[in-house]
Amino acid sequence: MDDFERAFREFQFKTTYLEKKGNEFQDWFATIMEKRFPGDFIRVRPWGKVGDRMNDGYVRSTRSLFQVYAPNDMSAKEALAKIDEDYNGALPYWEQYFDTWIFVHNSKQGLGPDVTAKLVELNGAGPPAVVPWGFEELRRVVFELAPAELASLFGPAPGRRDMVGLGLESLSPVLDQIAAMEPNPDPDLRPPPADKIDRNMLSENVAILLRAGMSRVDLVRKYFRVQPERKDEIAESFRHRYDEVRSDGLTPDEIFAHLQRHATGDGVSSPARQSAALAVLAFFFEECDIFEREVADGGGA
Repeated sequence: MDDFERAFREFQFKTTYLEKKGNEFQDWFATIMEKRFPGDFIRVRPWGKVGDRMNDGYVRSTRSLFQVYAPNDMSAKEALAKIDEDYNGALPYWEQYFDTWIFVHNSKQGLGPDVTAKLVELNGAGPPAVVPWGFEELRRVVFELAPAELASLFGPAPGRRDMVGLGLESLSPVLDQIAAMEPNPDPDLRPPPADKIDRNMLSENVAILLRAGMSRVDLVRKYFRVQPERKDEIAESFRHRYDEVRSDGLTPDEIFAHLQRHATGDGVSSPARQSAALAVLAFFFEECDIFEREVADGGGA
């Protein structure tokens, strides 16, 4: 896996972690664990009136029981109630089978002090040991997967070889799709500032993807020299989508993910199409059609 493909996979993991909620997040977690611990991790699902008896998954070799909590918005009161209910509810059914109780959550920013104190208190009163798993713990499990399993989880990913080999035949379908979407004309012709990535608080992984895309911006320019009328159509479509997702209060990386999907379309895309989409994104990023030129102090895109 080269640095470009790694950045692409890191970005896929981050956006998926942030976007999935509730049962969807729980299913995704279980799929990751099944791929990482085949034949060892057991996915537990609710069964009629019995439910899951406070067990969302179990690793036999480590005697670890997992409970997943992934709300749309995490509050201390609800999280504390969830921990009490699930931990105490699991003991009558599973205590003899587990040595570690793992609380899996979807808060990338981490857990609040009250929730942390509760987990520390339970751990001190054990056994069993009580351990929180968040973004970094799950990320480490994901990147222990073999390339084939990563592809099964996220779909194919482009590498630098795909970007270098990008041709107009791959670029045209991406541009055709974007041009067909609803435009929002609002041209801004000032040149882009050199520090635009930093100003918009984009992560290093997104920066790597944009720089790789910029290596093939010449191909996008070549396309627009042949079909100059398409440039404004596509720029307007990107600006319209950017304004939509920015107004939803998403993080800069989440906005980038939406623009990426705007370019590739929904569903699984080939490495060639992903590479083409990044080249197009980089072109309009450089042209200042998407993301902000200047960001107020303390704010992001």
